[in-house]
Amino acid sequence: MSAASQKGETVTEKFQISNSCPSGRRVKFQIRNRSGSILAVFVILMTVLSAFILAAATLTLENRVSISRTYQQDVALNIAEAGINKALWELRGHSPSYTGETGNASISGGEFDVAVTTIDANNDYVTSTAYVPSKANPKYKKAIRIKISDTPTTTNPAFSYAIQAGAGGIWAEGSTHVEGSLYSNSSITTQGSSVNIESPGNAWAVTTITDGGCPQHCGIHGTKTSGANPVVMPAIDLNQWKSLAQAGGTITDSNYSPPSSGSFTNLGPKEFTGSSFSMSSSDQKVNLTGPLYIHGNLNISGGTWKLDDSFGSNGTIVIVDGQINISGNAEFQGNSSGSYILFISTNIANTKSSPAISFTGHGTAENLALYAYNGSMYLAGSGTIVAMTGQTLYLNSGDIEYESGLKSEQFAGGPGGTWEVKEWQEISP
Repeated sequence: MSAASQKGETVTEKFQISNSCPSGRRVKFQIRNRSGSILAVFVILMTVLSAFILAAATLTLENRVSISRTYQQDVALNIAEAGINKALWELRGHSPSYTGETGNASISGGEFDVAVTTIDANNDYVTSTAYVPSKANPKYKKAIRIKISDTPTTTNPAFSYAIQAGAGGIWAEGSTHVEGSLYSNSSITTQGSSVNIESPGNAWAVTTITDGGCPQHCGIHGTKTSGANPVVMPAIDLNQWKSLAQAGGTITDSNYSPPSSGSFTNLGPKEFTGSSFSMSSSDQKVNLTGPLYIHGNLNISGGTWKLDDSFGSNGTIVIVDGQINISGNAEFQGNSSGSYILFISTNIANTKSSPAISFTGHGTAENLALYAYNGSMYLAGSGTIVAMTGQTLYLNSGDIEYESGLKSEQFAGGPGGTWEVKEWQEISP
């Protein structure tokens, strides 16, 4: 062993591979292994790896923060949209006078404010501002503003006569009293000494008029015209009006009855899918704020119906797929402008004993018009209505006091029930 080896200074290991070359020379290979070089490489690799891991961790953290921020912003936007939807639900019938609210926390994750501001008679702005997680300590805020337009759909079915019948004709007897004129696409028959059709009391029939041989002061007082040309029955787009009612939401109670609170309950636009809609108590009061669509029967033996003042000079329509039965002392009122309510039954019942519409008792309904669209109507008792129209009409008693304003009356699907979104934009909260 050399002196260098004994002193611990050996830095090189040698080995030789001998091979005989043609020249006879011996070739030697030397490999040096430096322990310091390996450590340096290891340190460099660890530094690079650590930097990569740190960069990856930083990127992951930033992504998590970004994803969380984006999620919370989406939550805020969804809550703002919820505020808009709440406002539309209120304005379309639940509460037409809705002006907004503050601090609604009914949705998990945050709160919203809503403000309704008037632009003009038919247009409003609705602004919804969302706060996440709370209005008191908001970390994220979003605001949406929409412009809504309320130009009601209207129709004028032109009720030109106090009584107008289709192919089934008109049958009047008992103590029937009519102020107005009659038109039938079939025949007109009156009988009994108490039938009184006057002011002006004109009558037209496509076939025949039989006035029952009444003395001078009863029966048909005006001009009688047999062989008249048929006239078109008042035309109404039933599907359109059903859609207008459905726009305000649906009540699925199998037998709906308004509250007996003694106060008016706002209804409309609204769809009722149950088997009946019933009113019997004088404490039940309905304020019509839009059209109604009732799938079942409509039974009214008491209570009050009123047309909301917001309709102005327009009336509105209640469509019933079943039969309409009105009795007792039910009361029907127009609004302060004197507009009318129109009840339509689409039922095909077409007999005197089982009509599509029955109006009996002693109800007060000078602002109510009745239309048996596909069937018959029966009038009896001592009540008063403004007009009756149907395929076949049976009059036993009661009053019909026609008003000329009904001829030009516009029936509207609003106001409020037809609010439409015209503009949408996200704004700075």
